[in-house]
Amino acid sequence: MPRWLIIAEETVTENGVVTHRQVTVVRPVSGNKSREQALVDLYTAARSHVPESLRSTTRVTGRDGDGSFWVLPKNAKGKTRASCNIRLIEQVRP
Repeated sequence: MPRWLIIAEETVTENGVVTHRQVTVVRPVSGNKSREQALVDLYTAARSHVPESLRSTTRVTGRDGDGSFWVLPKNAKGKTRASCNIRLIEQVRP
């Protein structure tokens, strides 16, 4: 069975230019799970994950067509924008 990781990719832009980009492992998916079972864990993680760049603002979370999730500011105002894409990836072992 494959092993899965839930990752978060945060991007902060200022005046349309990316000023900060960070990819982190939110958590590994425990147990031998199929992709469909791991997607349930992804849903749970996406609902509870608060990206560092969006801690001080009201957020909305939505599912994208590919099954990943976006955490976005509810009221994006000003020149600085932040977003976070949370998705499931297969861990490759050497």
